[in-house]
Amino acid sequence: MIDNPSGVLPTNPVPIVAQLAIEYLTENSEDEYRQRRSGRATCCSGFDCFLRWIPVIFMGAVLVYSYYVYVWHLCLQKMTNAALMGVLLLWYHLLLLMFLWSYWRTLWTKCRPIPDEWSIPEADWMRLQRADGLEERRRVLAAIARALPITMCDQNGVVRYCVHCRLIKPDRAHHCRSCGCCILKMDHHCPWVNNCVHFHNYKYFLLFLLYSSLYCLDILVTLLLDLHQAWGIDFDHVDMDSLLTIIPMIFALIFTAAALIMLGMHIYLVLWNRTTMESAHSPTFCVGGRTRHAFDLGCCENLREVFGDRWYLWPLPIYSSRGDGLTFSTSCQSRDGSVSSASSTGV
Repeated sequence: MIDNPSGVLPTNPVPIVAQLAIEYLTENSEDEYRQRRSGRATCCSGFDCFLRWIPVIFMGAVLVYSYYVYVWHLCLQKMTNAALMGVLLLWYHLLLLMFLWSYWRTLWTKCRPIPDEWSIPEADWMRLQRADGLEERRRVLAAIARALPITMCDQNGVVRYCVHCRLIKPDRAHHCRSCGCCILKMDHHCPWVNNCVHFHNYKYFLLFLLYSSLYCLDILVTLLLDLHQAWGIDFDHVDMDSLLTIIPMIFALIFTAAALIMLGMHIYLVLWNRTTMESAHSPTFCVGGRTRHAFDLGCCENLREVFGDRWYLWPLPIYSSRGDGLTFSTSCQSRDGSVSSASSTGV
């Protein structure tokens, strides 16, 4: 547990606009929930579903185009050295395989449902709805969550719960508007994979960023070398064939920059054991108040939290992460081995 002798939660330093933005991005309205329950609205209509798949279709089209440029235009048509061509094609297809494998796992790995013991019983839900004031709501939620291993609370020091799924939120879980359910260790909802980045696919997402960066970088370097060989430093030799190389090179430059920026950001977050949401909006703890450093166990342990203890599985999109997504060690727990719950924190 995090030390806080006073037991008073610090003043929230995050602007109210940022809080409202995060709540809007992660929560649905109560009216939407009632409509889904009554059948008057669906989580995803046919048209909405099609719109959500557009980024994935775009990614597929870019991959097909890049395959044509690299394999057909650069290697098969231009290269005369068979040994060099073989090496380049082998390396390219290896990167393509790892890129597609990690992307597929990120795309189709759904978050596992939260167990039933986290659900709020109907009788307790009615008590919570009738609760008058913050203190009464605090007592009701503390009684409901007394046996659950939670360390986080909302900014008022109240146990976090989801009004849409009607359950106590595990630590680091949030409700996703797009998925329509609570997501364990939600990082963000990524349109490029039409899926949430969460506890069970976060390793795959990091590998997807890594291999996509290497893939784009490989194509960019090869295109630059081809352009240098065609032009040299004499721009008088520019021809149509060289111009056909410039267009995919510009695309490769854009995608390489975007992939490297995303990869660098998430490597930073992994080393500090934070999610994107926790980086933008510091979580609040039942004991200790608002902090971004509670889950930081040190760089090596933070890496093992995501990639697991078997180092030979780290580069493969095979599940090897530690834990179950429901409970997480904190920096103080790692020192004293204690496990906190709603009852022990006095929420």
